[in-house]
Amino acid sequence: MNKLLLKKLLLLLALSLIVTLVIYSVNVLILADLLATAYLSAKDMLFLEGLISALFGGMLLLGSGGIDLWTVKAAILQSAADAITGESGEPSKVFKRDAWKPTGFIRLGLVLIFSGIIMILAYLL
Repeated sequence: MNKLLLKKLLLLLALSLIVTLVIYSVNVLILADLLATAYLSAKDMLFLEGLISALFGGMLLLGSGGIDLWTVKAAILQSAADAITGESGEPSKVFKRDAWKPTGFIRLGLVLIFSGIIMILAYLL
């Protein structure tokens, strides 16, 4: 295995562990007093926050992209240019090119996914 890849993976896991410890300490110090009479303990909140963190990390990892307003404007401009020049270009080429361009936050998404998994495992242990 590549040493650089291993260092980056260990850094992601260390950051995930730090995020998990910070969230758990916030649960114990702050939320335990506020939710003392509620139905959820700090450990139960850890499970819910782990689930939310993993899902939010997946959404950040996936990112956004696809057909937006600029793609539609480019297709309209392509159609107008084709009408003027008489060429046979299609707007569907513009839509095919811009169909999906994911622009996610890969590192942040991985950190949140790993921290969510660690929180869920901590709840189960």
